[in-house]
Amino acid sequence: MGRRSNRRNGAAFATGVAYFLACALTIRLTRFEGGVAFMWIANGLLTARLTTLMPRNWAAPLAACFVASVLATATLGLGAALAVPLGVVNVGESALGAVLLHRYVGRHSGLDSHRWLIIFVLATGIAAPAAGAIVAGASISALSDHSFVAAALQWYNGHALGTLAFMPIFMLVMRGEAWRLIRRMRRAKLIELATLMGLITLVAIATFSQTRFPLLFLPLLPIVLATFRGGALSTAASIVIVAIIGAVLTVRGYGPIALMDGSIGERMQFFQLYLACAMLTVLPANAELQRRSELFRQLRDSEARYRLVTDSSTDIILNVDCDGRLRFVSSSVHQLAGQRAETLIGRPLTELVHPDDADRAMATLRSVLDDPTAVSVNEYRGRTASGDSRWFESQSRAVMDEEGNVTGLVSAIREVTRRRQHEERLAEAALTDPLTGLVNRRGIEHELTRLLASSDGGCVALFDLDHFKRVNDTYGHFAGDEVLRRFAVVARSSLRDQDLIGRLGGEEFAVLLPDATIEQARLVCDRLRQAIGDARIKVGDAQIGVTVSGGVVTYLRHEAPEDVLHAADVALYRAKHAGRDQLALAA
Repeated sequence: MGRRSNRRNGAAFATGVAYFLACALTIRLTRFEGGVAFMWIANGLLTARLTTLMPRNWAAPLAACFVASVLATATLGLGAALAVPLGVVNVGESALGAVLLHRYVGRHSGLDSHRWLIIFVLATGIAAPAAGAIVAGASISALSDHSFVAAALQWYNGHALGTLAFMPIFMLVMRGEAWRLIRRMRRAKLIELATLMGLITLVAIATFSQTRFPLLFLPLLPIVLATFRGGALSTAASIVIVAIIGAVLTVRGYGPIALMDGSIGERMQFFQLYLACAMLTVLPANAELQRRSELFRQLRDSEARYRLVTDSSTDIILNVDCDGRLRFVSSSVHQLAGQRAETLIGRPLTELVHPDDADRAMATLRSVLDDPTAVSVNEYRGRTASGDSRWFESQSRAVMDEEGNVTGLVSAIREVTRRRQHEERLAEAALTDPLTGLVNRRGIEHELTRLLASSDGGCVALFDLDHFKRVNDTYGHFAGDEVLRRFAVVARSSLRDQDLIGRLGGEEFAVLLPDATIEQARLVCDRLRQAIGDARIKVGDAQIGVTVSGGVVTYLRHEAPEDVLHAADVALYRAKHAGRDQLALAA
């Protein structure tokens, strides 16, 4: 505990010494006309130091800098009478700026944040120096012959502009970020950074050592270049280089600012404004560059993960633009569709889809683009390089840029041919009679419902094998099953292509004859009846003959299916009661 306390006290003492040197330097170089210094960088140093510490550890550096401020003011500045009040204002101003930064952006925020930059300007460039200027101006006017307005304005300009220009570099140094950035740089990058700093130095000397041309814009060019190439460190260092060279030469009467009329104090204030404008020009650019660099790094990492997943996945991953053209296709497309990914880039999405499903695929694209938050799941037939078709399931959702604009969609596609075949087999089994291979009652009812909803009319016939129980009792159930299967074969061959026959259950069958008149239906059904009667079914050594009875009824659109089947059933039983082996037409 004692060792930690000693380290803290030593750091506070070092901060106090640095603060005194900053005070002394700016008082000696920028104090004119008996007033306060026109450039004040010491508060930038103290505020930067406070942002590296938790508030509970601020007491020691504040105390050390208070003592340093008192000594500098008493010996080099406005004298002993104002040393204490101005010392209080100085450290209070830094504490206020640090409190605002700590409160609104946190202790670990840096120069790469737009939010930090805005709060930094508001806190240390406006709020804190404005509050300090009011108190300092009142103290100076009360204890000297300086006016309140002149002292307050001079205080505000010197403190606000000095802090804005120098605090960023102090922060980078005190947080160790400057050294970390330098250590991470490769040798070529270090040489580039040194070259840029040398270039800025030469341009600053060339600009501020002459008084013929208004070349204040000239240093901005290498500063912007340094911002783009070196980041926060080179940005802050560039401002400091220009500040030091420009301040020294401006005080000596050199540089473009010497062309303006006014006192040396007014020229220094203008120089500080120039520095602040330069800093407020390049720091936002640096923040944006850092943000974009971080986004680019995240994008690279994301793309690496994305490619790892897509290259090892058996699914096909597609990126499609808003016009339906392929922008990315994973390599797995070769395994599933037999095509090479690179040959598909830029081609229409529909080239991967069966022609019969192309319109539906484009409709899905439009629906996803219209509702970016939804995930669309669809199944399509895909074309392979060999020309055959397979079933694929796609899950698609929209891709949006950082402004929320839809730029296309991404799809994960997997082959589902086996699943589709299995589902079709199950669907077929649900509608098929396993003994005869005909559709079952459910299939007949489903198709009859469809016909009643879509066709203008037709006929329905019900058939029942005569004395079928006698066949089972005489020859056994195996023979009975064979009779039913034979009936199905003979019936299929006796009907028209558009007719449908199904087994309703037991020995009862139904025939749907769409678009048939009652006379056409009678002829078709009588042909079926005669073919069954003429057939002989061999089971073992036995030759089995059977007959059938039938009832035929017409139907019209929108009739109820149960009413139609009931009418046919009534006609069937009339045929049976009339002697069997005949047809009866519904009344």
